[in-house]
Amino acid sequence: MYDPRVTNLAEPGPETMVESRSVATSALIIDIATAAAGERNLDQILHETLARLQAVTPLTGGSIALVQGDELVIRAAVGPFAEEALGQRVPRGPGPSWTVVETLEPRLVPDMKTAGYIVRGPLGREAIRSWLAVPIVRRGVGIGLLEIDSTIPEAFGPEDVEILETVVRILSGPVELADHHAAEQRAKELREAFIGVISHELRTPITTIYGLSKMLRQRGLTLDPEVLMRSIEDVEAEADRLKRLVEDLLVLSRAERGAVDVQGEPLGIAHVLRRAVEAEQARLPDRHLALDVGSLPVVIGEETYIEQVVRNLLTNAAKYSKAPSTIRIAAEANGGEVLVRVIDEGIGIVADDAERIFDLFYRSAGASKVAGGAGIGLFVCRQLVEAMGGRVWATPREEGGTEVGFALPVHLEESVELE
Repeated sequence: MYDPRVTNLAEPGPETMVESRSVATSALIIDIATAAAGERNLDQILHETLARLQAVTPLTGGSIALVQGDELVIRAAVGPFAEEALGQRVPRGPGPSWTVVETLEPRLVPDMKTAGYIVRGPLGREAIRSWLAVPIVRRGVGIGLLEIDSTIPEAFGPEDVEILETVVRILSGPVELADHHAAEQRAKELREAFIGVISHELRTPITTIYGLSKMLRQRGLTLDPEVLMRSIEDVEAEADRLKRLVEDLLVLSRAERGAVDVQGEPLGIAHVLRRAVEAEQARLPDRHLALDVGSLPVVIGEETYIEQVVRNLLTNAAKYSKAPSTIRIAAEANGGEVLVRVIDEGIGIVADDAERIFDLFYRSAGASKVAGGAGIGLFVCRQLVEAMGGRVWATPREEGGTEVGFALPVHLEESVELE
């Protein structure tokens, strides 16, 4: 006989649903702790955490950002907006993400549009309606935040806040350990680079300078004037090379200590570029350096470091292109940045290399066949530019050659772009 009570019992009531979610949350915590214990790659830990959260919260997407200096960097993301979110850098400021990190308090926004919040990224900006973020705290300091979002208004409630707070408590320890491990590995690589450059790259200019100076002392008065002048020029060139290597080594040593710190100040970048290009043109007489700068706004940076970056980029462009090719340096304002592009007519790069050429030691197979090097020049460029609040890039050109560039932030009083 049909008994309606059987149907009623088959439908889970509120208590059953709460109990089911509690079980799922407990399993989630165990999974995250287990994954973190067996995985030392920080980004993998963060991604696994977000993937597991999808089972117990009504999220559309989510991300985890960690503090790096004065920026929040999104290290992991899931959902339909993950691609545009991953890698985003949020400068320290009064925005909601930094507020969560600095106040150590969660923030729940039932309706983003009603609250007047603007999401970074064009896809998410149009679709995301509700947002929940909780800080990742270690030893009383905010080291990042975990956020989830939904395309549905009022998707999250107090129970979701509680779940995320539990998750970040479990996550904070492994994040610190993984971050510490990554820092140790990076410091080890930098120490090896430092020793390698001292052992190999410094030997050639020192040996050349020593040999030529000894010859000039012994035979200088009897040498043919042309030979004498060429020898002096060789000494000057090797001394300049040695000076540049020492400058790069100083940056490497600071990076090893995690202390590439720049006290940026407002400066006119057009003047710095002109001076650097003029100096390099004298050093590279068999290349044509074409500088194209218009009226540029004031940027935030450090004059000496900008010159070092430009020198390294031009040296790199000349190394991998043939005389008498042209190297073009173009600078322009674009929103809140000034973009500086160094464009050569050399061997070019492939797309995969474009993602890696700023890594320490990395040299593509094509580059290794054309010229020697330690693989630290572009790494140093990235360290200096990022320390000045900027970014770097490299792009292969369809017509041949490579574009390598950097961007620096416009001085706030000059900028019209709002956060």
